[in-house]
Amino acid sequence: MKNIIIVGAGRFARELLCWLEDSLDPASERIAGLLDDTLAPAPMLEDEYRYPLLGAIAAYSLRPDDVFVLAVGAPAARLAIAEGLAARGARFHTLIHPSAIVARTARLGRGAVVCPFALVSAGSRVGDFVTINSYASVGHDAVLGNGCTLSSHVDLTGAVQLGVAVMVGSGASVLPRVQVGDGATVGAGAVVMRRVAAGATVYAPPAKTL
Repeated sequence: MKNIIIVGAGRFARELLCWLEDSLDPASERIAGLLDDTLAPAPMLEDEYRYPLLGAIAAYSLRPDDVFVLAVGAPAARLAIAEGLAARGARFHTLIHPSAIVARTARLGRGAVVCPFALVSAGSRVGDFVTINSYASVGHDAVLGNGCTLSSHVDLTGAVQLGVAVMVGSGASVLPRVQVGDGATVGAGAVVMRRVAAGATVYAPPAKTL
């Protein structure tokens, strides 16, 4: 039996638990609980969680059947946590909601999360620990670096390239073949028409650098 442990017990964890429950194979998978560094251990969280809080991330003793899925929204923080767990020998669960569409020729990295009604199109390459929220779309031949977050209703068009730990806000669009550098932030509703430098923040249609 695979024990799935959610890392992070905030608001995104509430959503992610629903998606996990929708996609579990009860014959071989179970949700074992949640880890969080900011909440004190307790027998149960709110009624809607229905799973135990297992304590802090660093203090948790890994077991052979454990696999982890990260419910951490901030890209850099999610990558740091993933790297710390991986250094301790952790394995990671890739979550694809049953309503999502992932092309046969697309590739997803370990620990990726693809939420309801998202699309990952033909020939795209999605890195490790990427989160693709509901109704977001990844166009054909797009490349997403490790740790990226696509908020709901994001439209990455064909051959877009995102670097490592890029954050794309709700409803933003990135036009074909545009490159977005490592650690950049694309604000909600932005329309990105040209290259975004590493670490930059852009907003508005057409996107301007903050």
